[in-house]
Amino acid sequence: MQHPQTLPSPLKIAAEIDAALAESGLAGPQVEREPIPLYLSFIEDMLDVDGANRVHLKQVSPRDIAKLLSQWAQSQGLTQAGLIQALAEPKQEVLLLCGAHGTLTEMKQRKFLNFHQQIVDFMPLFFSLVKTGNNKGL
Repeated sequence: MQHPQTLPSPLKIAAEIDAALAESGLAGPQVEREPIPLYLSFIEDMLDVDGANRVHLKQVSPRDIAKLLSQWAQSQGLTQAGLIQALAEPKQEVLLLCGAHGTLTEMKQRKFLNFHQQIVDFMPLFFSLVKTGNNKGL
């Protein structure tokens, strides 16, 4: 005689899902779901691949971010076009992740894309100043 197999309760299923998310690092307040902070964390990771020079960009202006990125790119032998192309990947990833999390409203998307564009728009200034060797005042 076979005993009917009982299904787990919805609460048990929810608890198992929560545990799996926590184990994978995808649950809790430490997971960034807003576009600009997520983008900045991707840029921080890009600048500090080896973990030696941890940078924090949370309260930094787009102009200062562009300056830092331009200096980093030139130290890595990247051109301005190469840097802009390197920033396209985290930009797309942010759009996809925030869209999947459901946090990317039309207004937040416009604000994020504007923020990204401000960074890109400042880059020619810093690349030209480094070429002329006149970046002391900036």
